[in-house]
Amino acid sequence: MEPFSLAMVAASALPQVFGFIFDRLGVALDRRTQSQVDDPACPVLATPPSPLHLQPEQLTEERTRRMEGAARELAVYQRNPDLIQPEDDVLIRTLSQVRDDLEVVYGQRFTFIGEQRPKSGVRINQEMDEVEQDAVARALKARNVTDKAAVDIDQRAKVVRRGGTLTGLEVDGTLG
Repeated sequence: MEPFSLAMVAASALPQVFGFIFDRLGVALDRRTQSQVDDPACPVLATPPSPLHLQPEQLTEERTRRMEGAARELAVYQRNPDLIQPEDDVLIRTLSQVRDDLEVVYGQRFTFIGEQRPKSGVRINQEMDEVEQDAVARALKARNVTDKAAVDIDQRAKVVRRGGTLTGLEVDGTLG
């Protein structure tokens, strides 16, 4: 969690950041049993997000409880937007925690203008015990990559058997 990263967002943009996070939180909790694709616009994101694919399997019981508690806390600010202030440490900490959870649930990073963290984009975290002989474990396969693409891949395997392949990114076409 990077609570002070959100504190770097301009005071004038904080209500839009709040709106984006609060809306995504509501969508995630409302649709937790289905995989949905959403394409929200947010002018204060450092880079536009890829279409958002809700991953219901990431809404664990613990994460859901935490997100529901945060939704109750943030509802006060939703009803009273004048309370949304960058010096409110509780607000900034809650928004940061919710963002961390949303990044897992949507599988991508949300970076706002003014923050010193990696840009918005797809995040893939792939962990496995073993890649079998003649098996391929690939984090992402794309037909082409544009200059707007932002992908963060964390791929780990305890064992890759002889003949097995562990690939982070495979581009089938033009790169750049």
